[in-house]
Amino acid sequence: MTVNLIHLCELMTRSYVYESQLRIPTKVFKHFATRNNFIVKTQVKNNKIRFKLYRKEIPIYYISGDDVKDFHFLDLGDIHIGNLKFDESSLRKRLAQAQEEGIKQVFIAGDLFEGCCNSCEHQYLNQIEHAYRIFKDYPFSYYAINGNHEYSFEQLNYENPINRLQKMLRQDGVDFHYFDTYIMDFVICGVIKRVMHIENIDKSGHDKSWTPAINKLDRFDEDGLLQNFYKGKLYTVRLFQIGHIHMNMQRFYSRKKVYISQAGSFIGDEPLEEKGNFIKGRVANKKVVIQFS
Repeated sequence: MTVNLIHLCELMTRSYVYESQLRIPTKVFKHFATRNNFIVKTQVKNNKIRFKLYRKEIPIYYISGDDVKDFHFLDLGDIHIGNLKFDESSLRKRLAQAQEEGIKQVFIAGDLFEGCCNSCEHQYLNQIEHAYRIFKDYPFSYYAINGNHEYSFEQLNYENPINRLQKMLRQDGVDFHYFDTYIMDFVICGVIKRVMHIENIDKSGHDKSWTPAINKLDRFDEDGLLQNFYKGKLYTVRLFQIGHIHMNMQRFYSRKKVYISQAGSFIGDEPLEEKGNFIKGRVANKKVVIQFS
């Protein structure tokens, strides 16, 4: 049985968790937390070890600065290659449409792969090969982060499948970027596009609405994390793309002046328009004017 480490880390930024509650080796937990830019605080209470996490920073990657005003990209997430209901036809239609529109950048907000629950080398290799056959056919710059389904492979001691996919695609000249984290800031047109595989589970299960994104933005604001530095220059979050919420929604959160994109998923029989978001806009004086389509 694999453990949802993303959800565990988010939970532990708000409360202590005892070592006995981890259900995974402490070494595995600490490695995962530190590679995702958390500081692990250890405390002994009643002769029992417990942990709490503090976010050190959010990693940042530069794409374009103030000299570029217009942006146009495709948001994807929760593709789940390997799922029995994976909709390859819809994914290829989205990628082909993006190519026709002259889009250069595709952002993938985690769960590119389905993963597995048991030792399953054939599933691991088949899913990577399937993804390779799809993405090599389209001339984009891809930017992909992790989701909980990628980590399910890692917990079975496999190399992260997105990392392996990146190596294969780059050998063919495809500009594929893998980021070993579940949250990443991208400087684009002088503002931040934050991509995150979000976790927010309420009492009834997964909250499939835009509420988790709002809650997360509010929490980032409380912790002073709606801005980030790159080479000594401060940038502000203006675009927020989230994965894990299998519902396509686009919102402007006026309190934080952040545009939210949830790209839906490629599982099941949802209409094509529910799979992926084409985001087009312009930045002027750090303000974003955007057209969702």
